[in-house]
Amino acid sequence: MTVAGAVILVDQVTKSWAQGALRSGPITIIGPLRLDLIYNSGFAFSLGAGHPLAVGIVSIVIAVGLGIFALRARALLTQVAASLVVGGALSNLCDRVFRDNHGAVIDFISLPFWPVFNLADASITVGALLLAVAGLRESR
Repeated sequence: MTVAGAVILVDQVTKSWAQGALRSGPITIIGPLRLDLIYNSGFAFSLGAGHPLAVGIVSIVIAVGLGIFALRARALLTQVAASLVVGGALSNLCDRVFRDNHGAVIDFISLPFWPVFNLADASITVGALLLAVAGLRESR
């Protein structure tokens, strides 16, 4: 669960930075990579937007279930992958509960042809992909 804690810490620090630094507008980093402050009340790709209570409950259920799964997993890859998802889900939940954003999550990493996201979202995505890889490896 150290991985989940690290995800939460780094994500919350970067979101706090983004809220201050991007208040006056987006910043172009290099090429198409921009930092742009957005508030998202839904899941990834804004699914469930406008229903913060439902999104929060689903996030808690996923985090608890995967947290238990990570603690019981034998393979290190599975533990790390599940912990990445748990950390991302909990960090986004922290935004919804503890920040004054009306139940929204702070997103700020912008790429063309992709919805704006944050480090928690990236952690969830990488963790889910690694869980799939781990599942394929274990099925052999």
